[in-house]
Amino acid sequence: MAGFVRSRDAFRELQAYFARIAEERRREPREDLLSALLAAEQEGDKLTTDEVFSTCILLLVAGNETTTNLIGNGLLALLRHPDQLALLRDDPSLMGSAIEELLRYDSPVQATSRFVLEEAEVNGHPIRSGQQVIALLGAANRDPERFPDPDGLDITRQDNQHLSFSHGFHYCLGAPLARLEGQIALSALMERFPELRLATDAPEWGDNLILHGLKTLPVAV
Repeated sequence: MAGFVRSRDAFRELQAYFARIAEERRREPREDLLSALLAAEQEGDKLTTDEVFSTCILLLVAGNETTTNLIGNGLLALLRHPDQLALLRDDPSLMGSAIEELLRYDSPVQATSRFVLEEAEVNGHPIRSGQQVIALLGAANRDPERFPDPDGLDITRQDNQHLSFSHGFHYCLGAPLARLEGQIALSALMERFPELRLATDAPEWGDNLILHGLKTLPVAV
């Protein structure tokens, strides 16, 4: 119950914050994303305040926490696999494929949900139209029928079509930016701290079942 109350109060505070900022941008637009959202029109219709608020929340959560978790989870994976870290240090051109493998290995988003539009059957299980289903992205990324040695970390993995950014029309809008941020952050850490190593054997994880990431990652430099 206490967790629900904290979530509710935080949501209300965030809603009030965005409402205040939105009102300021309506009066005095700036060259920023919120002003662009408020000015956007489609066939004469503009976004409502609730729609602007929902979009801001989506961008804040989907574009911030997930990328933070990509960097944290990815760094932890590399520090736990010193052979892969050494390989990446020796050949920085592998950073692109390393990010893909880190996304697959320990996805920042472990699951997502969808509503079924048409009746279907999956592995002998009937699914009715209108049902909500949970897709376990993290499990799919470790599917042994799709990935050789799925529980191993291999930054040179070539055929790496993971589902960490989802698929189809739900494919993550910010995927290119997330990839770039991950590459920049990990490259900078390796360059600045060549002796970087874990300072704990048991880092603390967050308790969100969907958005998978660390609370803390103690390291020594």
